[in-house]
Amino acid sequence: MGAVKKSMQLVLNAGSSSVKYAVYSLSGLAGKPVWNCLVEGLAEGIGTSNQCRIKHETENGKEVHKTDLPDHRTAMKQIMQLLPNSYVEDISSIGHRVVHGGESFSDAAVIDATVVEHIKQAAALAPLHNPWNLLGIEVSAELFGASVPQVAVFDTAFHQTLPKHAFLYALPMEFYEKHRIRRYGFHGTSYKYVSEETARMLQKPPNEVNMIACHIGNGASMCAIQGGKSIDTTMGLTPLEGLVMGTRCGDIDPAVPLHLMTNLGYTAEEVNTVLNKKSGFLGLCGTMDDREVEDGTLAGDSLMTLTKQVQIHRMRRYLGAYMVALSGQVDALVFTAGLGEKSHLLRTLVCQDLAALGFEVDEEKNKAKGGRFSENTPIHKEGSKIQIWVVPTAEELSIAQQTYWLLEQAEPVLWMAKAQNKKLQQQQPLQLTCV
Repeated sequence: MGAVKKSMQLVLNAGSSSVKYAVYSLSGLAGKPVWNCLVEGLAEGIGTSNQCRIKHETENGKEVHKTDLPDHRTAMKQIMQLLPNSYVEDISSIGHRVVHGGESFSDAAVIDATVVEHIKQAAALAPLHNPWNLLGIEVSAELFGASVPQVAVFDTAFHQTLPKHAFLYALPMEFYEKHRIRRYGFHGTSYKYVSEETARMLQKPPNEVNMIACHIGNGASMCAIQGGKSIDTTMGLTPLEGLVMGTRCGDIDPAVPLHLMTNLGYTAEEVNTVLNKKSGFLGLCGTMDDREVEDGTLAGDSLMTLTKQVQIHRMRRYLGAYMVALSGQVDALVFTAGLGEKSHLLRTLVCQDLAALGFEVDEEKNKAKGGRFSENTPIHKEGSKIQIWVVPTAEELSIAQQTYWLLEQAEPVLWMAKAQNKKLQQQQPLQLTCV
């Protein structure tokens, strides 16, 4: 029996100082696969002296383990030690979040030497993410060997359906042709999951649903989805473009960095730090915590209110643009991710006074349960032309699902190779070099 027939799937999201993980059991119901999250957690503070800990959650509750985590290998080994041996032995596959796939991937991919090389090449476009994603792949290969297949699920893949006129920048064409400088978009795994869930809620096939999705967390973006495919999105070459975020500025005049360097003496590295780590909410009002911004807004604090207004203005500008991109044919506006799922204020302000465009929020529904939703929830008024939903994202589940379906399709080839090379694979686990 192939590994994909085992009952456990491991999902990993390796960052610069953290590893997010989840274990799913796979069973069948009426001939269809069913996923159940058994374990999820976060190893954080990797490489720091006093912030190391592993947050581990099972059906029995949450635990916090304070421990030394000098590097990712140590963190991964300790995560495996927290899992029951029966889980580890029954892991059929490992799905990895990989932030940037460049133009090479429009779907998930079974990891081999060629895929690794493409991820390395795309690291130039995501230097803060791809190297750590690769390290997670490398350590997984060391721990599990090549007998457990690994799959890369790319944040950028969902947006490979963008038409050329939407992804090109108006720069010299050689920048794209030689260096692939273009809009890529991110949060694609989230948008794939949310678009499919929304279609299910609307009781329509995904290819018959047009929607505008808002993934609003510390990192934030929006996406126009036509017939289940991304046709425009706010993030660009990097996750810096687009909406106002926790510490990222989003859209600005491209001459601002030049002005900072030419007239104010900033270096390129300093400008990069300002735009990515000292701007957004943090730059405008001194905190990157959206809860503080919203509490201040509700309390009448003028600076917090202004910050909120800047955020909402940017979102509404893209809302209008995406209405046009979809020719006015929009079935649903969907909010997801941390703030999208938990802020009734954000959802109210985005849709405020837009009844003429078809957006009508039912405030009783919007504020139910304190406005914090963990289930798919409609918040539009009866008769609203465009439905408005809160659809909690589940990126780890989406990675598990994409990994399963890809390996189901690839299983005969994978396991023919494994039957021929089983002894060699046991002696020589796959070795990957991280950039």
